[in-house]
Amino acid sequence: MEEKMEVRIGRYLSGEMTGHERERFEQEMAQDQALMALVDSDKRIWQLSTTEDSSNWDVDAAWNRFSVRTQQTVENTQKPTRRIALWAIAASAVLLIGVYGLFFRTGSPVVYAYQEGSVEPITLKDGSKIYLNKNAVVTVSPFTNSKRKVELKGEAFFEVAADPARPFIVNCGETVTEVIGTSFNIRQSINETLILVSSGRVIFSTTDENQKAAALNAGEAAVYKNGKVELIANPSPNISSWRTNDLRFVKMPLSSAIEDISNYFDQDILIENEASKSCPINIPIGFKKPEINTVLKVVAATINAELVHEGNKFIIRGGRDCN
Repeated sequence: MEEKMEVRIGRYLSGEMTGHERERFEQEMAQDQALMALVDSDKRIWQLSTTEDSSNWDVDAAWNRFSVRTQQTVENTQKPTRRIALWAIAASAVLLIGVYGLFFRTGSPVVYAYQEGSVEPITLKDGSKIYLNKNAVVTVSPFTNSKRKVELKGEAFFEVAADPARPFIVNCGETVTEVIGTSFNIRQSINETLILVSSGRVIFSTTDENQKAAALNAGEAAVYKNGKVELIANPSPNISSWRTNDLRFVKMPLSSAIEDISNYFDQDILIENEASKSCPINIPIGFKKPEINTVLKVVAATINAELVHEGNKFIIRGGRDCN
């Protein structure tokens, strides 16, 4: 009797296939995009599964498993046991029903792009909200009974509605963020992906086979760069300034302050005196709905520097030496 597809996927993910079977199955996937999508979907569940009950995603257990308190990264290298492998095969049947429903009943993913001048968030059917920054695009896959999944390109702030039975998954570049209900900011650039958690807890991991990961609490940040996930000891208070329209500079070097201003206004700003870049900037009062000239003049004044505006360029000239 021909083996059912869900059983084959379970055997593939559990490592029970022989070398020849595995090679033949991978050839099938290469020729069948729908099958590959099914395997990828089940693979994410397999990697996070630690119990036989797949009806609820245990954020506490998952968080404790991936918890990282230092700059170290965590690699998930445990091999599945026979008992978990058998569970995965049974669970695959349930997951496949949901995935097939996704393909044939609930329609295609919906793409949302940033709209100039719009301040209203994208509100999803579960009540979650997504705020897009300039040039950002988010693709929302139809939600299933087991998960909620979106893909982000650019920068966005998420307010995720709590649903213990369905984790909310954000694919961004080479990273995956998984939560139940929380709020966080993700920014993808050419060289890195950065995340700051505003409330709740998240698991921030890579998509490679080693799955380097970090568990983050509210107020903590991490960055994926050069194939590594690292915690950021003192994240900038301005990571989400594009959404809050609030710039703050408290006990941070001039170079970091200027980087934040440059990102907020999308404007190149030059610091002429290299020795002033490490000068501490500490301005007790924040800037609400800031204007670039006002912010730069105040920042420059704190180190006795001069703000020069030449054409389209802003220059911080002179100032103290702090090396």
